[in-house]
Amino acid sequence: APVAAADAATSAKDLARCQAMSATFKPKQENIAKLKDARDAQAEIVETKGEAWDDVEVLRNASKGHAETADAAKADYTAAKADLLRMEQGLQAAVEELNADVEAYNQSCATKK
Repeated sequence: APVAAADAATSAKDLARCQAMSATFKPKQENIAKLKDARDAQAEIVETKGEAWDDVEVLRNASKGHAETADAAKADYTAAKADLLRMEQGLQAAVEELNADVEAYNQSCATKK
């Protein structure tokens, strides 16, 4: 009888642990969706800023003012690209974390039929 009670307690703890693990999946998926949307929006901004830089870069040699305008546009474009890279890295880290959590869940909680 004590062995059966210990097995029941272990099963209850395992079930609670597995439920707690699975409860984190949806919030993490929602966060990933938000990160993806923000990354996609930033990609559009980068594209726009890159086009703006291209437009003023062709006039760089026309005057000192044009060169300053081109430099400012390039700096703006470069900063936007850096932001995009950070967003992409954050998104990939979040996806990797979720995938690791799902793998851990599958290994310890998923039953084989």
